[in-house]
This record gives sequence, structure tokens and C-alpha cells, in this order.
Amino acid sequence: MLVEYIGIDPSDVVAFGDDINDLGMLKSAGTAVAVSNAIDEVKVVADHITESNDQDGVAKFLERTLLV
Repeated sequence: MLVEYIGIDPSDVVAFGDDINDLGMLKSAGTAVAVSNAIDEVKVVADHITESNDQDGVAKFLERTLLV
């Protein structure tokens, strides 16, 4: 995994996803975030659900969590 190669602990990673191809990444990340229009399988593994990608959900999550 890239995080191992560059020396980052997976628990320090935040991953965003919306579809089946994101499941492995989300399960490996310390914090898994699904957008509200994600498929149900992604929402089940997510630690947080943010607004849809059409509503800038990733940016809003980052603003709420990193800029506090």
C-alpha cells in the first residue's frame, strides 16, 4: 500500500468514496467517509456520511473537520 511505502499509518488516512470500487480503500482507512449519494454498501462501511458529491460533500467535510 502507498501509505506503508511513504510511512503513513493507515489510521491517519481519511478516504472518501461512493461506489463499490472504493470499498477496499474505505475499509483500510482510519476514517471512511461516504457521500450521501453513495451506494448502500459504501454507506455501511463509512464512519461518516457527508453531503452528495453534487453538493461538494468532500469539501464540506474537510472544512468541518480540518478547519476547526
